[in-house]
Amino acid sequence: MKTNKKINILLLVSGSIAAVRIPLLISQLVKENYEVKCVLTKNAEKLIQPISISILSRNNCFIDNDQWDHDQSNPLHINLSKWADVIIMAPLTATTLSKWVYGNAEGLVPSILTASSNKPVIVAPAMNTNMWENKFVRRNYENLKTLDNVLTLNPSSGLLACDQFGIGKLPSNDLILLALKFITSLDGNYKFNDLSNKKFLITGGATVEEIDPARRITNKSSGMMSLLLAQVARFRGAQVKYIHGNLEISNNLTEGLEKYKIFNGAELSKTLKQEISNYDYLLMNAAVTDISLTKQTSSKLSKDKLKNYFANHMELVPDILSDINKMKKDNQIFVGFCAYTGNHEDLRLTIKKKFNIKGCNFIFANPIDIDGQGFGIHADNGGWLFSESGIEKYIEKTSKLHLANQLISQIISFDK
Repeated sequence: MKTNKKINILLLVSGSIAAVRIPLLISQLVKENYEVKCVLTKNAEKLIQPISISILSRNNCFIDNDQWDHDQSNPLHINLSKWADVIIMAPLTATTLSKWVYGNAEGLVPSILTASSNKPVIVAPAMNTNMWENKFVRRNYENLKTLDNVLTLNPSSGLLACDQFGIGKLPSNDLILLALKFITSLDGNYKFNDLSNKKFLITGGATVEEIDPARRITNKSSGMMSLLLAQVARFRGAQVKYIHGNLEISNNLTEGLEKYKIFNGAELSKTLKQEISNYDYLLMNAAVTDISLTKQTSSKLSKDKLKNYFANHMELVPDILSDINKMKKDNQIFVGFCAYTGNHEDLRLTIKKKFNIKGCNFIFANPIDIDGQGFGIHADNGGWLFSESGIEKYIEKTSKLHLANQLISQIISFDK
């Protein structure tokens, strides 16, 4: 997929009321230079007009009546499956899900799905909460998740079209696009459940320490790297809990994750101690503020008193990873992260000290004194992955999404 040609996206739409959101998804895909073709089920036709979809996608929109057009020399469902680089099934209804997992190819959309076991498929369900929680629907969905070529995005929670508040909303377009970018970064190596028996605890974002009711101390961090680590692990089938401080990213990108927000270093430490025993991997990517104040004040300090107040009440925040390491089990893998400036030889000395202090299995060090790298939602990233055994692996600057996947692959390859 790393060629100059457009990536072909086949968008399959079934008859959930959430189908009314699909035109905006199509527009976003076209703007990002994907080639898009759409197929509607009979029920989806009642919700959105094929002519509108054709105009938005700049391609014919296909419906069930097109499947066996006498003018065609080849089966349409086979041709469309061959054409597609990636298939997006959104929204997925309980009916289409049932047909798919039982190999029922009645209709153009189920026929395409049945014929596409060698193509990556992004699945975004949407239905009423009671339907989603029906034990037969859940069983079908769990069966679907066992397919190596299927990347499942669970429905989100919120106000549904039936005025019920619960789970069943179509995942956001931002999340669907993130999953698509993840797939197109893989160079054809699709296996979306290789971490299905693994549990990841991932921290991210910046912690905050209070000075007074008007002032705070914090670190520079968007939280994007940690968020992508969490989503990539989940895309690959892992159970993930994401503990985060302040994030400067869209909430849509955190959809589907089990997440818990913390404020300061003390809250992060407490939460980690409560959770750590339940996970196989800890990825400590939070930007923990190193400085805190020993005394809290409920009144705003005047500017002329700040210097003395800092001098009398400032302390260093304890090293959380070092403290948590005391609870580490033999079969757990702990990964630390280090933003650095300077040359590689100085970095080696720094990392050696950090291994002695933190006791983790890996440390990933990324330079932040290179233009366009490190901080920011859209910045690229790269750096050195060090292991406790002395192995060093350089990962060239790339997108944070691609880097997240490379790091996870390296980490899980370590045999405890």
